Amino acid sequence: MEPTDATLKSEQLLEDIKRHNSSKEIVDVEEGRTKVVIVTVGGNRYAFYGEEIREILPACEISWVPGLPDYLPGLIVVRGDIESVVDIRQFLGAGQETGRTGLIALAVRGDFRTGIIIDSIEDVMDLPLSAIKPPLSTLNGAARELLNGEIDWDGAVIPLLDIEKLAAKITL
Repeated sequence: MEPTDATLKSEQLLEDIKRHNSSKEIVDVEEGRTKVVIVTVGGNRYAFYGEEIREILPACEISWVPGLPDYLPGLIVVRGDIESVVDIRQFLGAGQETGRTGLIALAVRGDFRTGIIIDSIEDVMDLPLSAIKPPLSTLNGAARELLNGEIDWDGAVIPLLDIEKLAAKITL
């Protein structure tokens, strides 16, 4: 059987496709990364996005303001600016500790600014975005409403808290 023009054309097309595919360059795309701040609150570890935590302030005097809800113990002065302070333990189900102030993480997201009382800082690290997993659907409790995801750190699963969700709860 002699080759026809149709089979020659199909073989030519296959050769062109092979040549085209082999000439494609493989481009190495670097995955996006984000900074994460791991803190302890009420004996548990939590994480915040690094871009949302402007600075960590040492323990300072919190000025009590009458009429504020329990989760707002008062106000602090930071370089001449007055900032509210949130006791995030109330939202994480850890209960309120009276008479004790830890470090204050100054959080900023859009127009929302507040100080968040934390016990300590565990780590600050860069993570690939793929390392942030969605929160477990079986997770329940008070902290569930504030979660944006979970990360693995030092063999433990650390909840990643969302400042925007915290702001929404506070402004209600």
